[in-house]
Amino acid sequence: MPSILIIDDDDSLRASLCRTLRKEEYTIFEASEGRQGMKQLAHSQVDLILLDMFMPDKDGLETIVDLRRTHPGIPIIAMSGGGFKGTVDVLHVAKKMGVRRTLSKPFTREELIEAVAQVVNGR
Repeated sequence: MPSILIIDDDDSLRASLCRTLRKEEYTIFEASEGRQGMKQLAHSQVDLILLDMFMPDKDGLETIVDLRRTHPGIPIIAMSGGGFKGTVDVLHVAKKMGVRRTLSKPFTREELIEAVAQVVNGR
């Protein structure tokens, strides 16, 4: 059963993502921000990371840089509701940094499941 680490500071969204993906029979790990996510990876092997772009302390772009350095083989799906940091489209930047997929919030359950399945199955 594939495993997913969800890194998002929005507790209710993170809980919803966990419920949805557990119903699809994924093993789920979760973290509320980038530093906690990096610590989680120290003792959990995952097949995919779902990563919010706007979080306090360590944002998504900083987390991608660290993930590429320490865990370059783990695919990432970047998520954002804002999309822009100043004038920079963070989902576009994340894509340039090698994330496999992006999801603009709000997204549907079906969009989430499809994106995760595509990345986990290497499509």
